[in-house]
Amino acid sequence: MLARRRALQIGLLTLVLTGALCLVVLLNFPQSGALTFAHLGTRFSEGDPQGTVGYDGQFSYFIARDGAAAVPYIDGPALRYQRILYPLLSRVLALGQPDVVPWTLLLVNLVAHSVATGLLTYVLVSWRAPAYGGLVYGLWIGNLFALRLDLNEPLCFALALGAVIAYQQERFRWTIFLLMLSTLTKELGLVIAGGLALHAFVNGRRGWALLIVGAPLLMLLAWWGILRLWFGTLPTRYPAARFPLIPLEGMFRAHSPVELLFLALWLGIPAVVMILLALQQSWRYHRLTLGAALALAGAGFILYMPGVSWEDPVAAYRVGLPLIVGGLLFVGEIYPRRMPWLALLWLPALLLIPLLAQLWVGVSS
Repeated sequence: MLARRRALQIGLLTLVLTGALCLVVLLNFPQSGALTFAHLGTRFSEGDPQGTVGYDGQFSYFIARDGAAAVPYIDGPALRYQRILYPLLSRVLALGQPDVVPWTLLLVNLVAHSVATGLLTYVLVSWRAPAYGGLVYGLWIGNLFALRLDLNEPLCFALALGAVIAYQQERFRWTIFLLMLSTLTKELGLVIAGGLALHAFVNGRRGWALLIVGAPLLMLLAWWGILRLWFGTLPTRYPAARFPLIPLEGMFRAHSPVELLFLALWLGIPAVVMILLALQQSWRYHRLTLGAALALAGAGFILYMPGVSWEDPVAAYRVGLPLIVGGLLFVGEIYPRRMPWLALLWLPALLLIPLLAQLWVGVSS
């Protein structure tokens, strides 16, 4: 009961805080309203080769607005349509009405992010860890940028964290189903699937381990086959699908020493530390806990995160979410008294919001 109550409280608090932040955006961009969250660029929306680029959320908007007819407005159709669930759900909720789509995109992300925060809080409190660890996730800068820019991560991780709870309760079919939906939202769902499968395999559930990671992967491959027939290419041809050979190689593509410092402080160094701690804990006690498995998967992904994600800090902080999830769950499970250290590490990233004030209040930073 306590875990449910704390999850509800932290989830609602996150909804209030992020809702207030979104209200600030709406008040500062009254002419475009919810469409401002899609951050359209004239290069794609108006077909102007010399126009502004905009950001990735515009492609979710075009797909949600136009469905299969959105191809002319999209830079890489195979990649963008790969992440189909978020725009598809928003289109369904809008009943196909274009003017409503910007609002459903925003609503889906607000609700999904608050639910994800509540679910993570539920797991933490069930392990007797402090509930505010969930708020660290709720206020992580990568999540806030995903909300601000109509991106796929909030829904992806709401579904993935639902899968974590289903796995805890040994509802493995629900685990697989939710992971399949998470992967259809964004391929980052496979990282969480990998962590759960690793835990299942090491703990003797090898058949379920194969299904937990194999079913979402096979579903994604089947969807790729459809995209290949449709567009004549696969998402693997785009830079977002190219992984480096050297760990953390992409981090050094940062455009300035300050960017590199923040990326190393909030993602690179914590990833290395989490891997070492998880391996040490597993070796010492001769068992792999659920939190350690998720930390190994999340931190391992950071080591080999595509270079194109590192080049854009906004992308790095949201694509790095598997580390935030795995790190919070690992520390909450094994070192709950050290949770303040994660809060002190990751919450200062909120300082990036004033540095990018133009996104939030429409003034130059």
